[in-house]
Amino acid sequence: MRLFTALFPPPEAVAELERALAEVRPGYPELRWSPSERWHITLCFHGEADPAGKLDPFEGMSAPSVRFSGCGHFPGVLWIGVEGAVEPLAKAAGALPDWQAHVTVARSRRAKRFPRLDFTGAEWTASEVALVRSELGVGYTVLERVQLATPSA
Repeated sequence: MRLFTALFPPPEAVAELERALAEVRPGYPELRWSPSERWHITLCFHGEADPAGKLDPFEGMSAPSVRFSGCGHFPGVLWIGVEGAVEPLAKAAGALPDWQAHVTVARSRRAKRFPRLDFTGAEWTASEVALVRSELGVGYTVLERVQLATPSA
């Protein structure tokens, strides 16, 4: 099965980003906007893989504080940047060296322009890593989650 490991933002962070994007969406009808319930930060795409042990490397790892910040695009993809110490999680997942933390918020094969969004969201704690099954044309299914260690208060 097609698998990836990911961080899912909490509802408050999603709502904050939805409000920011609502201001630019009307000006870009050529973009296919991703539903916010599918927003995630991919740590590593594993491709066709056995799920056994994929979350083992995260046991005992610390939960980083992160925030959405900035905006950019890859060919055909509009993304929101992520600030915070998520790189150790990506390395543990087996991410490629050129991995960049982001959330894909829109796609387009034909877009000649993408919005600029000066956005910095509130900080939140990425408290768990999810192992997710990707089904082409269907969506995602979370198979398993592992809690990350949070600092004692």
